[in-house]
Amino acid sequence: MAERVALVTGANTGIGLAIAERLLADGWKLGYATQDNEQKHEGPLADLRQRYGKGRIHWVWGSIAEPDVPERLVAETVEALGRLDALVNNAGLSTAKPFLELTIDDFDLTFDVDVRGSFLAAQAAARRMKEQDGGSIVNITSVHEHIPRADFSVYAAAKAALGMLSRNLALELAQFGIRVNSVAPGVIATPRNEADAERLDPEVPLGRPGRPEEVAALVAWLCSGEASYVTGSSYVLDGGMSQQVVSIPA
Repeated sequence: MAERVALVTGANTGIGLAIAERLLADGWKLGYATQDNEQKHEGPLADLRQRYGKGRIHWVWGSIAEPDVPERLVAETVEALGRLDALVNNAGLSTAKPFLELTIDDFDLTFDVDVRGSFLAAQAAARRMKEQDGGSIVNITSVHEHIPRADFSVYAAAKAALGMLSRNLALELAQFGIRVNSVAPGVIATPRNEADAERLDPEVPLGRPGRPEEVAALVAWLCSGEASYVTGSSYVLDGGMSQQVVSIPA
């Protein structure tokens, strides 16, 4: 596993940072992708480099809402680290607004980031992987890939689209040994949604929000050889929340 290379988008915070750290701990080299190269990203990156070695982590950046960025992130990772064995499409945004207040810009930006960016990154990654011995693509969707929630009409639609994209790619890319799966987190306690996670605790049968490390463990398994016969699946990680109706709007 020491020579395996993964690219994780949105790797600097929350779920993405937990995934990056877990893959490094498992022996992967890492393309560490962030939206930009602002100084605020250097703290988590410096910590990872100190613990796991500077040579094992290559920082790439750019907004995946821009059509040319996903290909560049993949190309720069391959150029620096030699190959690409796993792509984790984690970068995304959450648009929470009543349906009648949504704008064209809300729709376009949500789909540009949550769907098109992942589509283009997967396409660029698959072109490299097919020339190797296959690989794994994991798309981070949401429990709202499967269930709706008030004020999430655009967000849920985008995550559902990404989930179906995963299934279709699993069919098309299987011939190249490329596996594609989705991970659909529910309420996860991250800095971005800590307040919402606390509000939703009563809606979760297990009685608590999930931890980013729990999502990372599942992603790491899907990227590993232990999941070599797994493709086209969506793994819901929500403490049982999707088994009951969530009544609190986003």
